[in-house]
Amino acid sequence: MDNFDHIKHSELAQRYKNGANWFYWIAGLTIVTSLIAFGGGGIRFLISLGSTQLIDGIAEALAPRLGGAVKVVALLLDLVVTALFVLFGWLANKKHLWAYILGMVAFTLDGLVNLIAADAIGVVAHVVILFFLVRGFLSGRELVSLEKSMAEQAAQQAQPVV
Repeated sequence: MDNFDHIKHSELAQRYKNGANWFYWIAGLTIVTSLIAFGGGGIRFLISLGSTQLIDGIAEALAPRLGGAVKVVALLLDLVVTALFVLFGWLANKKHLWAYILGMVAFTLDGLVNLIAADAIGVVAHVVILFFLVRGFLSGRELVSLEKSMAEQAAQQAQPVV
């Protein structure tokens, strides 16, 4: 591997990792927002899933009629949804590009919840984060291709000359 390939590999790997780590930020800030909602607070982070906010809102509306257990169920559903984003991040960091794509699709669909709810700030936040996710994914594709090329090059150099 020459110096240029090494530098390019390092840059692509960092950009890919930064993009994949957005899944962790999404999950972490979403669960904090859900915990705040569970406690009766009205604060949310921009980087929160619209679907969990919808779940929390429905639970808040139903709680007076059905009791506090509805909010517990909502929190459990929020945990399942955010766990999926943790899984997307973990798999994406293992260079499973299919998981990265699936996570971006899920996040895009989640953004539609914000769009339907006319939450312009939530939509803008989703678009900005999607930019970084797509950028990371494209870096990942290029990184996998570069690593394959470098492996082939190393294998050719290791072959004995006849």
